Amino acid sequence: MNINVHRSAKLRRLFGILLITVLVSAWAQEENVDPRKGRVTASPTSGNRYSLEQEIQLGRQAADEIERKLTLLPADHPMSRYIASLGNKLVESAPGFKFPYTFKVVEEKSVNAFALPGGPIYIHTGLIQAATESELAGVMGHEIAHVVMRHSTRQSSRQMRAQLPLAILGGVLGTGVGGLAGSLGQMGVSFASGTVFMKYSRDAETEADKVGAQIMYDAGYDPLAIVSFFTKLKEQPDNNRMPQFLSSHPDPGNRAKEITRILSRFPPKQFSQSDSAEFLAAQKALTNTKGGEVKTEASTLHRLALPDIVTSDFKSFQHEGYTIQYPANWRFDGDSVSTVMIYPEGGFSDGTLAYGVMISGFQPTTPASKELDAAMKELMADIEETNPDLRPNGSPQVFKLGSLSARRLDWTGKSAVEEKGEPLKERVRLIALLRKSAVVLYVVFVAPEPDFDGLWPTFEHMLNSLQVR
Repeated sequence: MNINVHRSAKLRRLFGILLITVLVSAWAQEENVDPRKGRVTASPTSGNRYSLEQEIQLGRQAADEIERKLTLLPADHPMSRYIASLGNKLVESAPGFKFPYTFKVVEEKSVNAFALPGGPIYIHTGLIQAATESELAGVMGHEIAHVVMRHSTRQSSRQMRAQLPLAILGGVLGTGVGGLAGSLGQMGVSFASGTVFMKYSRDAETEADKVGAQIMYDAGYDPLAIVSFFTKLKEQPDNNRMPQFLSSHPDPGNRAKEITRILSRFPPKQFSQSDSAEFLAAQKALTNTKGGEVKTEASTLHRLALPDIVTSDFKSFQHEGYTIQYPANWRFDGDSVSTVMIYPEGGFSDGTLAYGVMISGFQPTTPASKELDAAMKELMADIEETNPDLRPNGSPQVFKLGSLSARRLDWTGKSAVEEKGEPLKERVRLIALLRKSAVVLYVVFVAPEPDFDGLWPTFEHMLNSLQVR
């Protein structure tokens, strides 16, 4: 009898330990937000300055704005109904916070898809026509993953910590002046040529690949289809430019290897390799749509004639942190306490700065970063992380601006200005100075490469007139 009681107590203790282990394991799994560690089951919240409610509201505001510029298929079009159905099927397998996802089709022949903060997702007809059903599911799963992982607001929060406007590549500079355009600019969303570009970092792309693969697997689609789709886009004949989808979704490298590694976590599963009758019927219905280009007249940036924008007439602006002179015939955005942008007529449109100057500042994130070289590294890291195609020209140069120590660095990228259908090269020059308060003041000069040297005397006059308080 005593032996049986002893065994019963021992079994209860063992059962209790096992139960606690299972509960702790389940809790840990429930809270996982890192796809490197296993299945993602929650949306990240740490370090994000936007609440989930704010993120949803921002996405709705952005959707209202962009839908005034885009041509959408009617909601009752067969492809609209199919995309909504496929999107809802994928969302059922999406981990994390249950965002109010919506799926709409943009009647536009370019190969592109994008997600806004909080759930609105848009697919171009050009992408639908170029993809198999599994590849389309892969793209949509990838976009859902961007929403799940909150890449837009996480990206913006990193920039807000440094007060660094985002997305210099392609002439895009977050205005930093406030309002919806400023918030979207910090997230890397730009309104260009009547459409929308969300520029993600390679780290964000890697996360979206992994979480998207998880969503596809759970929904019954082959996760390797997204690899075949990216490969297909890369192998397309060069039609003067990279597909928009590749421009906004940079290849993180080893995409196939990483997705295969994710699949090794899951039990083997058979996936259909053929397109469904519903997809084929909806795809056929697209042949009756225009599928044309979106209108570009309102936001196209043209190359400016230097004689029209270079002047010897300057006026002064007083900021709380500095004073500066700028061309009297240039436009001015900002005020005495905010980020400032100064540009010639025609040099800025829809959040895109192609010619001009931006002045802002940030507080280094750690005490060690009070040294200017360390602070400069923070600026460089933030710019290059969110603009992987921007290339620095050498290392930062040390110089004096008045009595202040300063650093200078040039980058090259693609301008928003095009000639003969090709984007011009762009030069971005960053000047950083450390104020007495340990706040870094920085000035960014932007122009197409062919015009930068011609504009430099004007830029240099502005720089030499800068008086830091």
